[in-house]
Amino acid sequence: MFRTLLINPGSTSSEISIFEDEREVKSARMIHPIAELRKYSSILDQYPYRCAAIKEQLRQWNIRKGDLAAVVGRSFISRRESGAYVVNQKMIDDVKSILSRVEHAAGMGCMLAREIADEQGIPAFVAHCASQSLGPMAKVSGIPGIQRRAVYHVVNIEGIAGLAARELDRAMDDLNLIIAHLEGGMSIAAIAGGRLVDVSNAFEEGPFTTERSGALPVVSLVELCFSGQYTREQILKMIRGEGGMVAYLGTNKISDIEKQVQAGNKEAGFYLEAMCYQVSKEIAAMASVLKGKVDAVILTGKILESAHAVNWIEERCGFIAPVKRYPEQEALAFAQAALTVLRGEEKARIYE
Repeated sequence: MFRTLLINPGSTSSEISIFEDEREVKSARMIHPIAELRKYSSILDQYPYRCAAIKEQLRQWNIRKGDLAAVVGRSFISRRESGAYVVNQKMIDDVKSILSRVEHAAGMGCMLAREIADEQGIPAFVAHCASQSLGPMAKVSGIPGIQRRAVYHVVNIEGIAGLAARELDRAMDDLNLIIAHLEGGMSIAAIAGGRLVDVSNAFEEGPFTTERSGALPVVSLVELCFSGQYTREQILKMIRGEGGMVAYLGTNKISDIEKQVQAGNKEAGFYLEAMCYQVSKEIAAMASVLKGKVDAVILTGKILESAHAVNWIEERCGFIAPVKRYPEQEALAFAQAALTVLRGEEKARIYE
């Protein structure tokens, strides 16, 4: 039996799990309040704070040296081949360089895994599922020199697609799905025959989220950028980190917003339904990509913590195909990637 620790840092939370082989035996989700995160000028500055929170949780679980076989972090690297990659210094250096340009907490996954693994004297991996690229037509943006890119929550979407195929008792190459990963970052993907056809870029497209602005009116955005009122860093933070529900309601926690709606807060209800309105429009757009031939619309992510949100999306999208709800599959995918190496079924890949 192999016991692995999984670390999944998200924009406003850090999730960890302990698996014994393929069975999850412990899990914790540490919420990082916006007020706390605002103390740090960059994602990298958050590292000691997040690392301390994870170590404290491991202490509470009484995890000692020798209890774990490996630590697996969320991937922030782009590679053509799937599998478990050893976390080396080259990977950490490259991730730090990327984080200086594109801030996302996922980049800390390899760093957190490496620090805790070194303390335990065990290997650290990142589990990587190779992302698929968009087709030529989907890449067209409207401005030569700018291409649309497939930036999406690949591990969860791939895992959900496989799970849906098994539960529907259908072969992947005979299945059309729309999978909506909905939380701090949102990816809404059209899958045909097991292949990605199109997807909303989680960094700069799609609906607004609990903390991101999503797609914006571009002329208004350009005018804002050149107004002289904001720096480049302030604009980027408004788009990613302090946009969406954070800007409207001051919180990025979907369960808190749901409680406000249940308590009769009309403002919270309005903005939550507005977010679902935009999600539904994006799902319907993906239905057109699949020419209306959709076997299921699948909702996954923290959105499942809000009954109101799920119901509002189902009301608007139920005419497309049956709407199904699936919990996230990232943790199991991480564990399985490490297990293939620990069991000697595959060799760990070296990042170069």
